[in-house]
Amino acid sequence: MNFTHLSRRATGRRVAKSSRPSEQLLTENFDGPVPLEDILITSKLKSRRRRKPNSFAENAALHELARVMVTSPEELIDTLLRLAIDLCGAGTAGLSLLETPAQGEPLFRWTNLAGALSEHLGGSTPRNFSPCGVTLDNNAPQLFTYPGRRFQYLNGLNFTVVEALVIPVRLGAEVPGTVWIVSHDEEMKFDSEDARIMTGLAEFTACGLQMTRLSEMQRSARIEGDKEIAARKLTEQALRKVQTRLEIDIDTRTTQLHQLSVKLMNLQDEERRRIARDLHDSAGQYLAGIQMNLSALLGQNSVSTAPAISRISESLALAEQCQSEIRTISYLLHPPLLDETGLHAALSWYVEGFAKRSGIRVDLEIPETLPRLSAETETALFRVIQQGLANIHRHSNSKVAGIVIDVNAESVTLDIVDEGSGIVPEILGEFHSGTRLPGIGMAGMRERIRNMGGQFHVESSDAGTSIHISLPLLEAAAVVSA
Repeated sequence: MNFTHLSRRATGRRVAKSSRPSEQLLTENFDGPVPLEDILITSKLKSRRRRKPNSFAENAALHELARVMVTSPEELIDTLLRLAIDLCGAGTAGLSLLETPAQGEPLFRWTNLAGALSEHLGGSTPRNFSPCGVTLDNNAPQLFTYPGRRFQYLNGLNFTVVEALVIPVRLGAEVPGTVWIVSHDEEMKFDSEDARIMTGLAEFTACGLQMTRLSEMQRSARIEGDKEIAARKLTEQALRKVQTRLEIDIDTRTTQLHQLSVKLMNLQDEERRRIARDLHDSAGQYLAGIQMNLSALLGQNSVSTAPAISRISESLALAEQCQSEIRTISYLLHPPLLDETGLHAALSWYVEGFAKRSGIRVDLEIPETLPRLSAETETALFRVIQQGLANIHRHSNSKVAGIVIDVNAESVTLDIVDEGSGIVPEILGEFHSGTRLPGIGMAGMRERIRNMGGQFHVESSDAGTSIHISLPLLEAAAVVSA
């Protein structure tokens, strides 16, 4: 995907370009490194006029990062650096990781580069005398102007470093390196909007580093052979821990990360729909073919021995059972009724199946004349009910559950209630204040509804828990032909 058309800076600021070292810098004769305070201008991030955020460009970039994270995680950091150049109008972007050699001083290795200085991939700078080192010492984003005046080894690059914005990358309690952007254009200055964007991208950088480490663990486990199973379990546990930390962090991050969480949920819905369709169209059809072949063998009396007939009959029964289970899994991932006939039919089918599987009686009250709502609204309501019933089954010990849906000209409301043990008041209070999450599922429901402009409220006591949801009808109801 090409993001070049998204990278325009605000009015009055030029798109970054790479320029050769200026004559002034080439002819200027420094007696030695200037003091750090002469090049460190981090305070200007607040004093400079901040350009307006480009939400369209950022959303497109986050969508691309989410796609790469799922499909090609090894390309995440290089993709991130290219997007950083587009979003911030920089000339070069890079990732520097801290190395501690067996002999010698610690250094920063340029492990990933994009832009004008990409030919310097693999280069290094000293840990204790570099912009990255200053950033780690301050444990916060830092802005430098003409850093070559102090770190004179930078003057050997084939492009002048006019400004450098350096962001620490945090991996839990560890800070393994920095991600940075530089300007090679004297008219291109960074501001607080660039710092905000790069701080968000640093979170993705940490994810990329974590996934790289996990990938190395998996490769080592395969080489060890007999330790492969144990290593895979450790990797899966690490992945689950990473996922849990990421999901918990989403609710405490900035508004930008809230938008990312909703986009990831939408991608998950699309992936569920795709997997459900593939299961039905591929594995289901193969099993149907196997059943037809087995039935033909029995019908043609081509097998004469009783043991062979018994085995074919048993195989036919197993194929039928497998097809039924695949159909159930496919429908649970994304019921086709939701797309074909709407929310009423999909919920009736799902609630009936849930009651059979869980032993919980579910009372569903939904208007018989419920019109078709927008696809986004129907999907959101279905997923919230799916998650709400799952929480009741796992945590409440309730034997009954109630679901009530109502709709008027302006909004649709949903109530989910149970008669279980309830949520501890302290935990519920912290959930409402945003300081604690009773569970990822509850947080996901709230984020999905709030992102659509709706209201999400939870009440709980020792008599049970109730969830009330209200969604505005922003789109006209779909017209369904008979």
